[in-house]
Amino acid sequence: MARPTEYDLNVVLDKAMEIFWKKGFDAVSMKELVEYTGLNRRTMYTLFKDKEGLFEDALDNYYTKLMSKQFTLLKNNPGKKGLELFFDFFTFDENFKGCLFSNTIREKEFLHEDTYEIPKKFFNKVQIAIEENLTQAKNKDEFNGDPKAMALTIVTFIHGFHVYGKYNSSKKDSQKIIENILNMIN
Repeated sequence: MARPTEYDLNVVLDKAMEIFWKKGFDAVSMKELVEYTGLNRRTMYTLFKDKEGLFEDALDNYYTKLMSKQFTLLKNNPGKKGLELFFDFFTFDENFKGCLFSNTIREKEFLHEDTYEIPKKFFNKVQIAIEENLTQAKNKDEFNGDPKAMALTIVTFIHGFHVYGKYNSSKKDSQKIIENILNMIN
C-alpha cells in the first residue's frame, strides 16, 4: 500500500524559495534543503530530480507569488504611473533580502543555462515593459528622454538597489533613491 502524501507542495516551495533567497543556490546543500523543507531525500529527488530542479520550481514560485503582482502593475498602468506603482515595492528594512531573481543573476557560474534563463527572461520582460511605459509617458509628455536607454538604466539600477539594500536597512534612504529615479523620468 502506498504511503499518503505527507507534505504540502506550496509550503515546500515557499521554504525552498526562502532558503535559496537567504543563502543563494550554491551555498545550499541538499541536506539543508531536506531539513528546511521537511521532505525526506527520496521524496525530494522524486519530486524535483535534483537541487537545480527544486531551485527552478522555487524561482517559478517566487515569480507567481511576488513578482507577477509587481509586473502586472507595471503592465496595467500606462506611462509614468505604472513605474511609480512598480517602485512602491522597493523599500529597505532590517530584513531586506534583495530580489531572488537579482541574486540568481549573480550566481550564473553555478547554474545550468536553463535555470539561469528564468531570471534573465524575467528581467528582459521587465525591461520591455518599462520601455513601453516610458514610450507611453513620452507620448503623454511625461518623459522627454530615450525610452530604451532609460529602461536599460532602470534595470541596471534594480540590480544595484537589491545589492545595496542588503547592507543599508534605511527605509528613508530607499525612498530617496526611488524618488531620485522617478525624478529622472521627466
